[in-house]
Amino acid sequence: QTVAAFHSLVGLAAMITSIGSHMMHPSAGTMHLTASLLGDFIGGVTLTGSLVAFAKLNGNMGSAPMNLPNKNLINAGMLAAQVGLGASFLAGGGMTELVATAALSSAMGVHLVGSVGGGDMPCCITVLNSY
Repeated sequence: QTVAAFHSLVGLAAMITSIGSHMMHPSAGTMHLTASLLGDFIGGVTLTGSLVAFAKLNGNMGSAPMNLPNKNLINAGMLAAQVGLGASFLAGGGMTELVATAALSSAMGVHLVGSVGGGDMPCCITVLNSY
């Protein structure tokens, strides 16, 4: 539980750092833009995924997996939207795409980790902790 709670702060820090870095250097090269985008995406998934893992382990959420209809299609759609946002951002976009990436990746974190049962939360935390 504690690892999940603290790791959510790591995700938040990654998002804030990535957005702040882009704000400080909006016309940086492709490598910097890619790093900002990926940090934002990974940070969002880590932030909300870790919070869901904490809530399941702490008993604030039920431990049963969230089974939405067509959940794999939802995941594929969110991934496709992320790819589109990333392409738009790298093609000259700005804060709009970066903030949309943060919001969508946060929703992905809730959905991806929420779809796993409570007994497997230590595995989810390990995966979230690995990047």
